[in-house]
Amino acid sequence: MVRRDAARTAAVVAPVAIFLIVYSIYWPPDVPLIGPDAESYLNFSPMRSGGYPFFLAIVKRIFSDTSHYVIAQYVLYALSVLLFAWRLLRAERSLFFCVIVEVALLANWEVNRYHFSIITETLFLSIAVSFLAAALEHLRTGSARSLAAAAAAAGASLTVRLTGVAFIAALPILLAAAPKGRSLWRRSIVAVLPVVILLGAESLYYKAYHPGPRETLLATQLIGKAAMINIAHPDDLIDAAPPSQKPVQEALEHQFAPVRALVADAPSLAGRCRLEVWYEIFAELEFERAADPVGGRDALTNVALARLRAGVPDYLRLTADHWYCMWTVWATDNGEKAALAAYLEAHKPLPFAETVMPYFEKARVPPFSRMVRAGMLAAAAILALAGFLLIAGLCLRRPLSLELTLGGICGIIVHVGMIVSALGSVGIPRYTIGLWPPLVVGVLFVGAWAVQRVRGSAGRGARTMSSTIRSAPTAPALQARK
Repeated sequence: MVRRDAARTAAVVAPVAIFLIVYSIYWPPDVPLIGPDAESYLNFSPMRSGGYPFFLAIVKRIFSDTSHYVIAQYVLYALSVLLFAWRLLRAERSLFFCVIVEVALLANWEVNRYHFSIITETLFLSIAVSFLAAALEHLRTGSARSLAAAAAAAGASLTVRLTGVAFIAALPILLAAAPKGRSLWRRSIVAVLPVVILLGAESLYYKAYHPGPRETLLATQLIGKAAMINIAHPDDLIDAAPPSQKPVQEALEHQFAPVRALVADAPSLAGRCRLEVWYEIFAELEFERAADPVGGRDALTNVALARLRAGVPDYLRLTADHWYCMWTVWATDNGEKAALAAYLEAHKPLPFAETVMPYFEKARVPPFSRMVRAGMLAAAAILALAGFLLIAGLCLRRPLSLELTLGGICGIIVHVGMIVSALGSVGIPRYTIGLWPPLVVGVLFVGAWAVQRVRGSAGRGARTMSSTIRSAPTAPALQARK
């Protein structure tokens, strides 16, 4: 028995150990440490939330050299995955499934590149894995400690990136699905209090560095979207604008009309993704300079909101495009690339080509594009179905397996996260990578649930992870049995 436990422990630790050895010694990714956004985190720009700068401030006390910060980043991710693996091994007797999930979290080269740059994705990934570990434990035991840990992770994710809203949205689902060991109001307090504390702490930390009103990137992001949408009555909107804002409204309508026409007639959705993303980023930078003439960033936000309100249908279309771009991670096959190149050649001179096209031409293309796109869209469908089945099961008060429950929670997190990103930003693969833990864990857990469903009655009576959550013993019940 001792040897068996030691072997299982070694099997769980091995993927993490290999990850650390490979990335520490043999194969660290060749990526820039300091990217375009890095200085704003290292120097805690007032445009940024405090979660990641706070993490960097802690790391700075450990490592004097900025290049060593990445050690803390990939080690934290490895430890988070190890924690999740331990939780999973306690819930699922299958060591094979546990190792498969662990390897899927650790072996994605595109994900691991972000641990070697000063960028929010690395910390967000670690927090996401920690949330899943706590959620899994809470679904298994119903303990207040695991619920508080999940809530703390959700709150921490929101201090790092706005996409953390997706983890906050998952907390009520977690509350509803877990074993009921205490009254609802007590469990609600346990779920809400860590979030409030962490968001309050982030606010105090921000004010310690920036005593004035909080600044955000909202104006920049919204003005980029305003430039990329068509509205029904642009002349009426321009005439109704205050004098200081009228030139910006005119520029949004007339200067970017050729851009919108170019994007609308793109030969494929994959090609449209790239055009929309790069032109929207260009619009953000171009119109950000207009903030002072119109009366500051608040006035620029009002300009953007006025146009977005006038063009809600096209704003929703743009959001759907960015959602598709994120799910397909810009996967473009050779035929689509050739068609897009011919399309752009036929429409020269391209609007703002000298600024936009160099970035467009350097964009990375995923290998095996058709397979990547098909796999990602299949994952989107699987996670959407899991989320729907989870919510339907809760509404109908049906017993749910642990696999389907956690898979459904992951589906809700990923889809809410994608929608939030699409509404407020652009559809770049980086935002998809940031949701890799719930994405891959959700798909694998739904797959495990489907396999058990296919097996049917063959596994009945066996004591496995798939025992229903509603019949699972709560933490007090477990203590009573002891």
